[in-house]
Amino acid sequence: MRKNAGIRWGIFILALFILFSIPSVLFARDTQAAQDSAAQAFKGYPVDPFGNILFYVKTRIGPYKPEGRAKRTTEDIRELANDPFFRTDSLEIVHEDDDVDIVYGEKIVTSVTQADSKAENKPSELIASERHKAISAAVNEQIKLNSEAGILKSILFSGLILVILTLLIYLVNKIYHFLDKRIPEFKSGFLSRMKIRDVPIIPVRNQIQILHIFNQVTRYVLILLFFVTALWLTSYLLPWTKLYSLMFLKFILRPLGNFFRSIWFFIPNLLTIIVICFITTMIVKLFRFFKNEIEQGDIKLRGFFPEWALPVFNIIRFLVWAFAIILIYPHLPGSDSKVFQGVSVLIGLLFSITSASILGNLVAGFALTFTRAFQIGDRIKVGDNIGDVVEKTMAVTKIRTIKNEIITIPNGKISNSEVVNYTTLEKEGGLILHTTVTIGYDAPWRQIHKLLIEAAKATELVLSEPEPFVFQTSLDDFYVSYQVNAYTRDSHQMAVIMSNLHLNIQESFNKAGVEIMSPHYRALREGNRIAIPDDYIPKEYITPGFNVKTGEK
Repeated sequence: MRKNAGIRWGIFILALFILFSIPSVLFARDTQAAQDSAAQAFKGYPVDPFGNILFYVKTRIGPYKPEGRAKRTTEDIRELANDPFFRTDSLEIVHEDDDVDIVYGEKIVTSVTQADSKAENKPSELIASERHKAISAAVNEQIKLNSEAGILKSILFSGLILVILTLLIYLVNKIYHFLDKRIPEFKSGFLSRMKIRDVPIIPVRNQIQILHIFNQVTRYVLILLFFVTALWLTSYLLPWTKLYSLMFLKFILRPLGNFFRSIWFFIPNLLTIIVICFITTMIVKLFRFFKNEIEQGDIKLRGFFPEWALPVFNIIRFLVWAFAIILIYPHLPGSDSKVFQGVSVLIGLLFSITSASILGNLVAGFALTFTRAFQIGDRIKVGDNIGDVVEKTMAVTKIRTIKNEIITIPNGKISNSEVVNYTTLEKEGGLILHTTVTIGYDAPWRQIHKLLIEAAKATELVLSEPEPFVFQTSLDDFYVSYQVNAYTRDSHQMAVIMSNLHLNIQESFNKAGVEIMSPHYRALREGNRIAIPDDYIPKEYITPGFNVKTGEK
């Protein structure tokens, strides 16, 4: 029980983690889109020709929107870096009416308008001066990187990174093999002390295997991490792949940032969920305490039987946790989004389609429990199946037949069938077992009654008090049907009792020389031998012949 409780807690914690982590990833894109929109509304659109942002554009000029201006300026600055004759002093600041332009030759690289001045809350000349310095520095740096010396330097650094990568992979492999050999020693170490109520969190037989898998996964994760990092650094150092490396970095870091940002903002809701789960757990434990006390008989309620404690507790636990889930739902990330709601509706639809029969069996299980139709250990008959109840759940009931077969019967089927319980009243008045024999009309009925009662009394496990009795159930064409009834207090031995009763009836009737007319024997004695075993036939017995009479016409 403790081990199962630990497993349930582990599953609960894992489910809780999935509840708040997976939605954070699924809806991070929407969150990031909203954040990007807000950021652009505040900062504007970036001008980043070489992977580093030089300044932002917030306003429009004529037909060019802020986004279009930023893209156009970015392309113009890249063209400056590709000009082999570029000189910093050729990049000039020119005043044109109310605007200030940054010009290279006859081409306007970017302009600072009065709208830009108001948006930046700075004079146009100051903004133009800052942008001029940023553009000049970025272009000169890019030209320097594209020079032979810069390229050679980038190649050397890339080679150094590859050497370091090789050393790191070698070191990871060495550590992996070292730990792989030492893992068996951990079996008696800290893992053996990781227990909940003296029950190991990880089964002993699985500890070594889990550690080997964890060690191997860690090895591959580290190698992959080092390889990706080296690949990114190498591509960043080379001028013709720098932009792609920045795009790759943004592609990797943005989802991670969104994920951790979502978790950070989810912490208050997570604390609320933890409090709800804690209170719910305490309430369930309180009801479990009352359930255990009622089952043990320490608490007695009038009209409430101990076997009702478990199903009532299960109902209460389900309702309490259902209410807790309702309280938790609004605190889950993305719970108000259409995607989350659509998934919830789909899960509910699938559950309703697939659980109809399950719910029917559960309802039938509760009905059988509260009506006390049978208990564990009772000998019952359901349909054509007779056996002892060995397991009784809310969904199914298992019985063991006299042939030592286990039959699993859905509770829904039991509720729709007649259930015969042989055990319920056997300790009070006793269970009546009966069988029928057919005897010819030529045998005195008083003798038959006496023989049947004597056979019943001679049967082991049949009660002498109340005394067995006989019913004559029918008068048929060739015989009379006699039903002998006997009391017993051991319903689990029904098959043995009935077998011994039949044996004693045969023995008693054979000794008395009375024929049992089953199967049908015609009571025609002329030319027919008596239908009893040879050991019970008198020596002087002669099979009668046929009597033929003739008469005159």
